[in-house]
Amino acid sequence: MLSLFKKLTSVSVMTAALLFSVSVYAKDRMYETDVVVVGVGGAGVAAAVSAAQSGAKVIALEKQEMPGGSSNFAEGLFAVGTPEQKRLYVDVTAEEAFKHAMDFNHRFRINEKLLRFSLKESTKTIEWLKEQGVEFDVFRVSPEEPQVWHLVRSKGNLEHGAALIHTMVTRANELGVKIMYGTPGHKLIYDGKKVKGIEAVDPKGNKVIIKAKAVIIATGGFPNSEEKIAEWTKFDPAKVKAALPLGKTGDGISMAMEVGADAGGFGLMLTPGILGPGMAPFGPIFALSWEPGLWVNKYGERFTDETVIHNFSLAGNVVEGQRDSFVWSIIDEDAVTRAEKEGVVTGAGVLTPVGTKLSNIRAELQTALDAGNQEIAIADTVEELAVKINVEPKRLKKTIDDFNYYKEHNFDEEFARDPNSMPYVKKGKFYAFRMKTYHFVSYGGIKVNNDMQATDKQDKPIEGLYVTGMDVGGLHGDTYTLWTSGAAYSFAATSGRIAGAKAAEYSKMK
Repeated sequence: MLSLFKKLTSVSVMTAALLFSVSVYAKDRMYETDVVVVGVGGAGVAAAVSAAQSGAKVIALEKQEMPGGSSNFAEGLFAVGTPEQKRLYVDVTAEEAFKHAMDFNHRFRINEKLLRFSLKESTKTIEWLKEQGVEFDVFRVSPEEPQVWHLVRSKGNLEHGAALIHTMVTRANELGVKIMYGTPGHKLIYDGKKVKGIEAVDPKGNKVIIKAKAVIIATGGFPNSEEKIAEWTKFDPAKVKAALPLGKTGDGISMAMEVGADAGGFGLMLTPGILGPGMAPFGPIFALSWEPGLWVNKYGERFTDETVIHNFSLAGNVVEGQRDSFVWSIIDEDAVTRAEKEGVVTGAGVLTPVGTKLSNIRAELQTALDAGNQEIAIADTVEELAVKINVEPKRLKKTIDDFNYYKEHNFDEEFARDPNSMPYVKKGKFYAFRMKTYHFVSYGGIKVNNDMQATDKQDKPIEGLYVTGMDVGGLHGDTYTLWTSGAAYSFAATSGRIAGAKAAEYSKMK
């Protein structure tokens, strides 16, 4: 995950440089266009390209000083029936994916018609993106998911999602899309019947008014708004933190709701993780904490089959559900040596693939300890470890003894974990990593039809208003499924592609 940190650092530096270069003498501005897209992430850039290809004049607004948002840090898209899969004899169908997603999401909680449509359209989306210059390879996220994850090939020093964004922004520029950076939309222009444009603010605080025949919302959800997380979801923002500081505060969802759009299905894509001083975000210590050893709660008790970590979203929910929303992941000296010499057995996506050798793990551990990192504890005995992680020593010792007994006797009496996946926790030193709950993105938002038109509380389309990506509600139930790996990124591109074409078509009739 080190490359993720490098990307984020690059984003911050570029943003500062661009902000510094902005002139302070601009005036209020007014524009007219066919379609205005609000947000230039994965969904927004797809919408802008699609609308322009369909013959519309397009202006795109981006809150940040560079495009991409969370899509820069994503890795791949879900799809079925692609040439890349066929070459590997992968025969997963849209129908199979749909049935799995229905069971996982509890069909009464989601928009079945929209989910079915988006999964079927995934094949066309991959082909369309390839026409724009994006290239893919097919991978599996974990042993529990099928080979449906279309990893974006890197371009130069741009990896995965960042490569897709660069390619698509280049295409948008070629098609004449006007992208206005540092210019967030804040209010839709609405006459009570139709949306007719948007008001925005430029980097100097001046008003920008864009009259348009159609508006496409693509602002990427609300993962960086603690207020909206508290209001719209079941989660406590004090215990569940954003993994990436991208300024996504639910602007598009709020604007659409203000003109009568209905909303629902709010949630967060959770993941367990570890951060702290002296360690690289998403680096070797992070990868080591994901090795499926022994998990205990704040009381020193085991509570789950630890191989749930193979599915980061489910694992995030498991951790969040514990008292105070954290767990300790415990391994012994042998496990650290294996990760160092032989490589990790779980990995963390393609950024820390299975088999990656954590050759500098001991140096980073020492650096973290020297920096006073309280998320890591290392001890020579179980009793010493218990004191360091503030649990009752006898209780922790019994938990570890039971875990080793299950391994030795080839049966996990508590959670039926496959004993072949259970490492012994016997040989000191003993290591504990406090894993807390983070989230990558939010999900849920405005209800739409299959044309990506926003609908009101009578389920009628709001003319001139389209919504895409993570601003859309109705695709997920209690949590995000990894069986359809990359579904969020896939839906962003699919919904953008469709919304752009439909908005362009609508603008020609007005």
